[in-house]
Amino acid sequence: MKSILTHIGIIAATLFVLSGCSDFLDEKPQGNTGTTENFYKNKEDIEYALTAAYANLQNGSMYKEAMVLMTDVRSDDLGSFANTGGNAGREYSIKIFTAQSDNQIFRNVWQKTYETIYRCNNVVAHIDVVNDSKLKLQYEAEARFIRALCYFNIIRFWGDAPLILQPMTASEVAQCERNKVTDIYTAIETDLLFASDINNLSKKFSGKSLGRASSLAAKALLGKVYLQEKKWQDAKKVLGELINTDNVGTHALLPDITDVFSTAPVQGSSAADFKNYTGWSPQAMNKEILFEVLFNKDISGEGRNALTYYANQADLNEEFKLSNIAKCIYAEGDRRADLMRSMKGTNTDNNLLVKYADIQSSLGEFGYHTPVLRWSDVLLMYAEACNEVAFDSSATSPALLALNEVRMRSYAAGAYTSTELSDQDSFRDAVFLERRLEFPMEMQRWFDLLRSGKAINEIAKIGIIIDKDDLLYPIPNSEVVLRNDPVKFPQNPGY
Repeated sequence: MKSILTHIGIIAATLFVLSGCSDFLDEKPQGNTGTTENFYKNKEDIEYALTAAYANLQNGSMYKEAMVLMTDVRSDDLGSFANTGGNAGREYSIKIFTAQSDNQIFRNVWQKTYETIYRCNNVVAHIDVVNDSKLKLQYEAEARFIRALCYFNIIRFWGDAPLILQPMTASEVAQCERNKVTDIYTAIETDLLFASDINNLSKKFSGKSLGRASSLAAKALLGKVYLQEKKWQDAKKVLGELINTDNVGTHALLPDITDVFSTAPVQGSSAADFKNYTGWSPQAMNKEILFEVLFNKDISGEGRNALTYYANQADLNEEFKLSNIAKCIYAEGDRRADLMRSMKGTNTDNNLLVKYADIQSSLGEFGYHTPVLRWSDVLLMYAEACNEVAFDSSATSPALLALNEVRMRSYAAGAYTSTELSDQDSFRDAVFLERRLEFPMEMQRWFDLLRSGKAINEIAKIGIIIDKDDLLYPIPNSEVVLRNDPVKFPQNPGY
């Protein structure tokens, strides 16, 4: 059996046959080659290694495809699945909660995520070769942000997992046990506290550096981590600092939700305006986005087709369809409903969500990017944290103000009032509803269901019965066999 290092232990010299869609991802390697022990000689080598970590996020087993499958497709946002056999059967089994540990998708996601962690570990371990003190801090902070993001996904998918924070040999990795979620959370928090320090990482990047993680993105992710841990007070503090102090003049909601997803928005346009979307193309970066994974449709194999594929494979839940007013959860006039319509792309065999509409390149690729952290997410996380610390729906409540800022931007019916949100439970429900309205197909819903404790009940509403064992994915069988130690490396219950 191949060791896990076949997949995660790729030496630095092989990391650089890469291309990306932002300029810093287009860097080509020069200079040193060889093993990880002798490769890292200067800041250029560290930059190449860091670029390799970013490039991994674009992989089909990460944000290009698999993250959509393991979050959005898994959730109650999507209903029926068109293709239940062949290769699609592996995806279908994930949708209906019958997938087992031998599903190749799990193995690929696990391996690619740990490969990305491995690349980040190499940056951190060899950072002292960078003589420029400012760049040294920046590169380390970026690597630690990516590493934290990877571990955050791992524990939300699998729970306990190996915690590897330095480069390891194949034999060392094979001896790694499953560390407790609490220990991994501690490591994630440590990385994000470092990355969110304005002295270590810039508040934003521009020009050729668009797409890099920033200190504000790190702080937003730290707030999300605290929420998932139910550390409400910590989340309120961090997100409050981000909103009220750190962010001033940097990020904000755009006036129209459609502006977030298009480089050519038409202010106040109706759904009909999207039917022929000449000139409509996905944004690259904008003021609302703190971090996203970029894709380039003009480079073969680098575009993103997952959302096109799943728009054809899985039907949107009836609750998102304006054609079914009786069930639709969007209020009349809510601009977010316009974005959730299906439409034909330039290839008439493909359906697209307006949210990610794009004209195919001559290579058959789409260029829509993947928002990971948006400002509306920050505001709704802050509202959630404030409410969990102490219910307050008064007119001046920071929680209510944050919630209504997102709600009112959508052109929906109107702001929530204290009368409507009369207790903590109703406020909590309002926040989670707003999150569902705001983030469909943005890899948020499944994690929100886990945090809210409502996954079992909500999935039942689309006709799939699950229990608590289904809330985690099975550890890939290849990893269990590699260790062959049911005490130190057990399979998740139910598999």
